Amino acid sequence: MRYKFKTKPYHHQREGIRFVFRQWGQGLGAALLFEPRTGKTKTAIDCLSILYHKAGVRKILVIAPNRVLGTWVEEFHTHCPLMVQTIIWDKDARKRPLPKTMGPYDLQVVITNFEAFSTPGRKTRSGRRSKASGRFKHRSLIRDWLGNDYAAAVIDEGHKIKSPSGSAANMIVSMRDDFEFRLLLTGTPITKAHRAHDIYMLWQWVNPRRFAKWGATVEAFKNHVGVWTQKHGFPQWLRARDQGMRDLQKGIHADGMVVRREDCFDLPPRSERIIPVMLTPTTAAHYQEMAGEMVTLLQSGKVAEASIPLVVTLRLLQMTSGFVGVQEERVINGKKKLVSIPQVISHEKLDALKEILEEEVLEREEKVVIAARFKYDLTSIEALCRKLKIPVWAIRGGISRSDTDRAIRAFRTHTDGPGAIVMQPSAGSLGIDLSTANHMIWYSLTHSWVDWTQACDRIALSKNPTTFTYLQVPGSVDSLVYNALMNDTDVSRMILSNPGSILLGGKNETPNRRGSRRRG
Repeated sequence: MRYKFKTKPYHHQREGIRFVFRQWGQGLGAALLFEPRTGKTKTAIDCLSILYHKAGVRKILVIAPNRVLGTWVEEFHTHCPLMVQTIIWDKDARKRPLPKTMGPYDLQVVITNFEAFSTPGRKTRSGRRSKASGRFKHRSLIRDWLGNDYAAAVIDEGHKIKSPSGSAANMIVSMRDDFEFRLLLTGTPITKAHRAHDIYMLWQWVNPRRFAKWGATVEAFKNHVGVWTQKHGFPQWLRARDQGMRDLQKGIHADGMVVRREDCFDLPPRSERIIPVMLTPTTAAHYQEMAGEMVTLLQSGKVAEASIPLVVTLRLLQMTSGFVGVQEERVINGKKKLVSIPQVISHEKLDALKEILEEEVLEREEKVVIAARFKYDLTSIEALCRKLKIPVWAIRGGISRSDTDRAIRAFRTHTDGPGAIVMQPSAGSLGIDLSTANHMIWYSLTHSWVDWTQACDRIALSKNPTTFTYLQVPGSVDSLVYNALMNDTDVSRMILSNPGSILLGGKNETPNRRGSRRRG
């Protein structure tokens, strides 16, 4: 039977599928070491779909960072030509066992996070951890779900299991033999020479025999690829071993396919992705009250309200960012004035940004531009970067031109590790060059099409392909503003002509941007 792709693959994705099946044909796992935005998710989904036809495999486990669980659901429905039942097995869903049957579906895909394998069991009276709960229970439930069926497992962002002492890494690797077909996906298997041993645990999942001749422990692995000494009781890297590095490179390429974005000549130079951010029930209730009634009572006892529909839109955009402005009377320069004071109501979007910064900026030691509309957003993002020890600079209202110039110059000349510049679109949309970064994250969007396009152009001259990431609450005013910008439409007119569009789940779905080609 000839497999019919639901979405057309690029050349490197077809080669990736062939590589994976060569590995699986030898009873080994496979690693797709594709750089970010080169479509490793789609490649993996096509491999799993073909596996159903070739070997009848119907059960699939996907282990991924929490922020992309929903993205995997979307990608399966976008790229898989089969009938798929996708089950997000998060913290709440793990209170129940996995289904034993799959009804009319061809594939049953359980999508869970790394926390499922790191959560300790309850403390017993003896002080020890119970193996009847926590990660041991989760492993047992997965094994019960598998039964005697052939199955496949995918670890997305596989570098997250690099720590040999990590509870999640060891628990996941302990399930290796439960899956006849194994995939590992990551764009950053090794960041630096002195971190070459990060491959050790990854290859315990992919193919533990590949480096077994070097020794059975991670210490033997480290000593084969590098020379170490002891300093203050801790191992200190001195230099790489030339032969060890050649052996490591050869082994990685034997079980893994490496794809660099600059080698994919058929990929578009600009890619866009949307990261969905889900509101908590409490925040969603405040959002709906504001959208429907133009007022909501916060848990703090403060009242957030709006006088006209356009102010409602402003308040809703604030809410999807995790705060809302509340009018309070303050004395300024001896006079009483009403001012808007931000009230924190949630952290969902900031948490999503934190995961991106940890996994893409810190891990890959890259630079990034983060655009946000509101002062509260800018301040929160700057604080987050400092907490993560990412050097950060700001371009925003209230900062002098000379300070702005110094920030831009410092960001452009920064070459030692990760860095971030936090930009307010209205302050940084014209006359500056931030092209030493090739990734821009839109935390909160501006209404102005000119400010948006001009801000995006700040990284347009990057020597590398550019990526634009949008953090959005699905079906909210975030999507409405995004749609307006994509189609160069006036947001105010959209709201006035269709007031229901600002409600959660209103008719404001995000279309693919004309001319863009999105891949998993």
